[in-house]
Amino acid sequence: MVSPKMNNSKLIVVCSATGGVGRTAITVNLATALARQSLKVRVIDTDFQFGDISLAFDLHPNHSIKEVAERKDIENVKAYLLNHESGVDVLPAPDRPEYAELITADFLNEIIDTLQEDSEILLVETQAGLNELTIQLMEKADQILVIGTPRMASLKNSKLFIETLDMLHLKDKARLVINKLTSPAVIKPNTIPELTKIERITFLPYEEKQMDRSLDLGKPLITMNPKLAFSKEVEKLAALLDINRQGAENKKTKKAGLFSKVKMKDKNKDKVKGSQR
Repeated sequence: MVSPKMNNSKLIVVCSATGGVGRTAITVNLATALARQSLKVRVIDTDFQFGDISLAFDLHPNHSIKEVAERKDIENVKAYLLNHESGVDVLPAPDRPEYAELITADFLNEIIDTLQEDSEILLVETQAGLNELTIQLMEKADQILVIGTPRMASLKNSKLFIETLDMLHLKDKARLVINKLTSPAVIKPNTIPELTKIERITFLPYEEKQMDRSLDLGKPLITMNPKLAFSKEVEKLAALLDINRQGAENKKTKKAGLFSKVKMKDKNKDKVKGSQR
């Protein structure tokens, strides 16, 4: 029998419109910051083809979510977690991209429910872009972190991503995280809320050399150098997530496809316009 999740258990989904914006670095450092608050933190790497969470933690898995799927071993999924010295538990992605198809959305949903039974924070990193799996994860989430950079192409794509969340009635759960912020920048930070149509924004400074070294060594930057501006801002982000607030109940709506949902909303708008003519 599956027990209910802990009252304070929160699901935080870390996603982005495109790759190369620092999803993994932010997930790893945010998880570490939360674990330093004496919270029980777990991370699932759902970038099933090319996930690097275990590498960024310098963990060397002998098993991953792939083995859980092959053995249909959800009841014992906690035995497949790898423990990092920070206190964070990690369920790694498969070691090869062809195994991604083994993990279905329903199977992942069961894994999330099981891991939330006795965790306070469950962080899920998705692959880049919008697909049905990512949408289902965001629907289930208490908080959604959309990662981007201050480059124009990234801001354009982040805006489209956030517009889609709005169409799906998920924008209220979203926070935009602008990573790799440099000074001076062509795009001024105070213009980004208007450009992206979202007010909840966190800015993370660019620590290129230190971050590259951190990822190569598999040591979270927040522990290697907690005095860096990046580390301090990640600590602030952890506080902003309002971890102790009771999350809203998950809605069990089923499951029109992503683009059919968007089209349905557009059709409803057209009907309203037609009735007003």
